[in-house]
Amino acid sequence: MNKLGSYITKLMTTVLDLKQEQFVRDLALSELQRLNVDVNDFIRKNTKDDFDKAKETEKKLLQEDK
Repeated sequence: MNKLGSYITKLMTTVLDLKQEQFVRDLALSELQRLNVDVNDFIRKNTKDDFDKAKETEKKLLQEDK
């Protein structure tokens, strides 16, 4: 199963639940913000790696043409 998706959904539900104490809602929101930073870092790192690999491959292909 998609445990992370379920966890994020529960956090979002907690943030929106006005019956929850504000402290609990704030904790859930803080956790969502932390996860957002982690996911963004992962995407940025892997996108950069992919971009660098593509540039390296392009450079090799250009050198082979010469």
